[in-house]
Amino acid sequence: MKTRTVIGFAVGPVATALISLVAVPAVAWAFSPEDVARYNLLQIFVSFGVLFATLGLDQGYVRHFHEAPDRAVLLRSCVIPSALLFIAVALPSMIVSEPLANLFFGTADARVFPVALACCAAAIVSRFLSLILRMEERALAFSASQLIPKAVFLVAIGLLVLLAVDRDFLSLSYALLSSWVAVAVITGWSTRAHWQRALRVRTDRGLVRVLIRYSAPLIFAGLAYWALTATSAMALRYLSSLSELGVYSVALTFAGAAVVVQTIFSVVWAPVVYRWVAERSDLARVDTVTQQVLAVVTVVLVLVGSFSWVTDILLPPAYSDVKYLVVGSILQPLLYTLSEATGIGINITRRTVWSVWCTLGALAVSGALNVALVPHLGAKGAVIATTIAYFVFFVGRTEASVRTWRPSPRGRLYAVTALSVAGALMTVVWGPETGRWYAVGWAAMMPLIVYVFRDQWGALRRLRSPGMVAS
Repeated sequence: MKTRTVIGFAVGPVATALISLVAVPAVAWAFSPEDVARYNLLQIFVSFGVLFATLGLDQGYVRHFHEAPDRAVLLRSCVIPSALLFIAVALPSMIVSEPLANLFFGTADARVFPVALACCAAAIVSRFLSLILRMEERALAFSASQLIPKAVFLVAIGLLVLLAVDRDFLSLSYALLSSWVAVAVITGWSTRAHWQRALRVRTDRGLVRVLIRYSAPLIFAGLAYWALTATSAMALRYLSSLSELGVYSVALTFAGAAVVVQTIFSVVWAPVVYRWVAERSDLARVDTVTQQVLAVVTVVLVLVGSFSWVTDILLPPAYSDVKYLVVGSILQPLLYTLSEATGIGINITRRTVWSVWCTLGALAVSGALNVALVPHLGAKGAVIATTIAYFVFFVGRTEASVRTWRPSPRGRLYAVTALSVAGALMTVVWGPETGRWYAVGWAAMMPLIVYVFRDQWGALRRLRSPGMVAS
């Protein structure tokens, strides 16, 4: 993959993270913590709707894209089953909109549930159309499909504030709907030649069966990972309070900035390793890159711990605990990124069932800890449970890769990550008792981190060499 293409794919996550740094405080100031919590539940609902309705066929489209004799038939054969399933579930559920709105979002406003379904529909359309851009390596257009929802959502929030309309969950839902509709329209225009051809061809039922056989295992893996990410929010919804969920949601959204690291690394890493394997290169380089990722992950965590107090300036007083929670929350995407490096052997050996088992193990840990901690600690308990679960997920994927592919040194890897988790959880639990001294403690760690990873910093400067990113 060329450097220019990598940069193009990175534009979306980076710009999205920057917009989120503006959007999160805007929503926090404009809406109550309870409505912020409901907004988080709506996002979880939409992500589940996309996962459920696509049946894993989005991954089937990616897998068969380059091999398909007719890509229009492939697109239609992926979209039609998803559309039929969504319609079959959505239309009957409209009859009981009010009970479902109360069940999922904690509101008696029956208008909310149809809006949520409309968000799902637009998100499903956007998902398939953005994959066309991804597979054609139209990097900037794909990045735009990630950037547009956040930008439109921020504009919508600004209009809600300026026009002095009711600032409630329904208006927040409409803002989210506008963002998804915008990206569906724009990606639809960018890919119009593809879906217009797909409208004129016939669905290949044989291909549908092939796609579903391929995608069925991926559905379970996707559902397991969705459950891992959603368990804490669900526990707060039903075992604690919406205000605690609101605080947790804001902390998690700020921590989502680390997804930039995850996304960029995921785009580059797998193709590079697959090429190394195909060329029978020295795979010791995998261990070298893993240590470099560990260095970056640790530095990001230390920086967040040192400066998380800035959230007090950006957010209303109701979110004063966010500065402590975000230190634990950001470890979740960082540990996932690290597991992408250490667990690559699972994909190379095609033993992907191990990923499912690792996810299920982490999910079991998350569920048990959330049930035990959330009723007593609220948002703190949710962060503790999820962070420990992601550490279990990381260790599981690492060990599975070692056993299915090749051994690798793990002493420093586990020592640094365990200490990072311990420090983050200590901040979550005891941070409020230390004032700003918790941040001083994290800042004091930076010279040590620079020294421990001194060999990795020089190597990182060589990542832009043609051997790493050029195809």
